[in-house]
Amino acid sequence: MKNLSKEELLSRIEAINRSNAIIYFDLNGFILGVNPIFLKTMGYSENEHEKVIGQHHSIFVSPEVVKSDDYKEFWKKLSEGKFYEGEFERIKSDGSIVYLQATYNPIINEDGIVTKIMKIATDITTTVIAKNEIGAVGRSNAIIYFDCDGYILGANSIFLKAMGFDEKDEKRIIGKHHSIFVSHEYSKSEEYKEFWVKLSSGKFFEGEFERRKLDGSPIFLKATYNPILNNDGICKKVMKIANDITETVVSKNKIDELSKNLQTELDNSNKLRMSIELEKNVALEDLDATIKKSQNQLIGTIVKSALFVIMSVGFITTIMYSFAILSNKDTQIIGSTWSNMFSVLLTNAFSIVGTIMGIKYATSDDKKNKLE
Repeated sequence: MKNLSKEELLSRIEAINRSNAIIYFDLNGFILGVNPIFLKTMGYSENEHEKVIGQHHSIFVSPEVVKSDDYKEFWKKLSEGKFYEGEFERIKSDGSIVYLQATYNPIINEDGIVTKIMKIATDITTTVIAKNEIGAVGRSNAIIYFDCDGYILGANSIFLKAMGFDEKDEKRIIGKHHSIFVSHEYSKSEEYKEFWVKLSSGKFFEGEFERRKLDGSPIFLKATYNPILNNDGICKKVMKIANDITETVVSKNKIDELSKNLQTELDNSNKLRMSIELEKNVALEDLDATIKKSQNQLIGTIVKSALFVIMSVGFITTIMYSFAILSNKDTQIIGSTWSNMFSVLLTNAFSIVGTIMGIKYATSDDKKNKLE
């Protein structure tokens, strides 16, 4: 640097000034100058130099930090020529947080005396917030990183534990392919090859995935596969964020199986009920037919008996009457006898009709009771 010409040095400083936030302080931390990029980064308009020049660096940090011994030591070391580099949390004009990747560079004259401090900074707030968010996600989720061909770059302890590894076994899986977590059949499928082709092209995947643990047992993960792209839209790596949902999936499968079995039993029960109903109807029809048949047979027998009695009485009366005429007996006696016989016959006839009606009523009532 000492061999560079003044023009070369100024040219380099100007190049830095055009692309970085730059601010100058005296040895006590008071602001000497600032470029537009720094003003804009800290929430000021690009031409509001007068609002910060003469102010102390402490306007960019929290009151707690300003009061600390570390902050006082920070400026003491800078004034002595110590160089600082790192990520710094600072406060913008509106009170919001900004994160700067910065260097504090003591400027030393030819006599080796520090004359001022130049700070060169870049706003990395978005990156830091994203990193913090990922860190928060990583504290409660299983995370693994792959290159765009599916080879493992790294994994957190939660992922290792979920997959059956020891929490410190990261080296055992780095460099291996994602296929160690899937079945052999699936790893050889066109679907699996297409999965990684689409990931490498930037396609995002989300869903429930069945994978294999170290011991070969299945594990179900609710996961996202997130391709991380560079500024040109080209895949740099793939971040997978997952949660173990095996217990939920297994429980759901058991409930589904129980529901299926219950439905089968209900269907069988309905079939049995319909079969019993059909058998009952057939039995009732058979019983009705049997009752009707028995009833008709009984009535037929009674009628036959009644006819036999009538015919017998008529025959006997006729024989007696004929005998009386041939033997010159008194037909009055025969008439009286016939009258008595007719009375018996009529009585028997009413008795037969009553018996038939009784059978009809009894069988009708019995059928009704059976139907009920």
